[in-house]
Amino acid sequence: MDQGSVYNQEELDNITPYENYVSAIRDSETKRHYQGQLEMFLNPNYEWNLPIQRRRLLSEKELAILVNGFVNLLKKDPNAGRNRIRRYVMKIKKDVEEGRLNPNTSHNRLKSIKMMLRANEIDFSWYLIDKMMPKEKKSEDRAYTQKEIHSMMTHCVDIVDKLIVTMFSSTGVRLEAWDYFTWSDIIQFRNKKGNYKGGAVRVYHGDAEEYWTHTTPELCRLLDEYREYWVGKYGSQPLPSDPLLAQERVLFPVRLKSRGVMKRVTKIVTKTGLRTKKVPGKNRYEVKLDHGFRKFFNTMLRRAKVYWADKEDMMGHKVGLEDSYERYEESDFERFDEYQKAIPFLTISDEERDKIELEKKEKELESEREEKQKLEEKIAEINQLKEKVGNLEELKQELRDEFMGEIKNLKPISKKH
Repeated sequence: MDQGSVYNQEELDNITPYENYVSAIRDSETKRHYQGQLEMFLNPNYEWNLPIQRRRLLSEKELAILVNGFVNLLKKDPNAGRNRIRRYVMKIKKDVEEGRLNPNTSHNRLKSIKMMLRANEIDFSWYLIDKMMPKEKKSEDRAYTQKEIHSMMTHCVDIVDKLIVTMFSSTGVRLEAWDYFTWSDIIQFRNKKGNYKGGAVRVYHGDAEEYWTHTTPELCRLLDEYREYWVGKYGSQPLPSDPLLAQERVLFPVRLKSRGVMKRVTKIVTKTGLRTKKVPGKNRYEVKLDHGFRKFFNTMLRRAKVYWADKEDMMGHKVGLEDSYERYEESDFERFDEYQKAIPFLTISDEERDKIELEKKEKELESEREEKQKLEEKIAEINQLKEKVGNLEELKQELRDEFMGEIKNLKPISKKH
């Protein structure tokens, strides 16, 4: 060991498989999500019959015992560990066949197991295991409709709820994005008259997956309203580093994380009656709780004929070679012109839609005035040219008359014999 090392060899040898696994996870949200996945696999007493929101997670100490036990089993008897994973995959397949699990999300059940083995440097062939997993199908869930989102807005109890619904539907961000947003991630655009024409939103700030998308004037005005609420609650303007949404019951700004956002959306959607019945024969609802907004965003951008590569980029998707060869400057926000096509489709409030329609008509009138002014200027130029041409004709006629007069005054030339 180097003298500057923090740990000696004995301490390194005593690091448990669970500690290796935890050190490989980059954030607390992923750790919480993976814990549920690991418990499904490792905990023989996992409460499968309860709704996922009511299932009790083990303590970290209890989970550590299960992780350490399985990793040590796999090291001592690889076949026993492999067979346990295979039995788990067979249960996953049965859940899919009986409609309790979506085949498109079933593969997520193995992510935490793969992470656990990689973190402990265990060589394991997943080829046959992956082949056993159910094949993915075309997604059967749909997007929220504009009418449904409008209904959600009428059932929002406060400005925070309205902000969440509008942010989801106008930007197409995923639920996890709320764990990153700060006030510095919002840039608002104004037109020449000082009115909002939209904005830019930075997603996953500081992460390798960071990207920019855009938003509507409707959200910009809600942010102004929320900023006033913030000042009234905390006594000062929000700092650029402050979380965009803060928890209600805390006297200083503490982030409202994705889990809290999800609870609020659940309450709103339940009030509208959108999640009262599951799809017949399936253990799911017709629309996914948060992903339904993302599908709405994608659908509206397609309907507005937004250029495909710009649409994919504003959703945080990779666009193949376009991503490698393109040199797009985010500070210029060149894609906003494309996004503006979709603003009428993405705006939810009737009042906001009326404002957009009014602004559109004013813009058309302004354009007509400009065209009329240009036409009048062209007519004036033509009249000036006509006047110049008329003056030239008069001058030519005067010169012609003068020339003919001089010819008449000439004496005839006598002929010599």
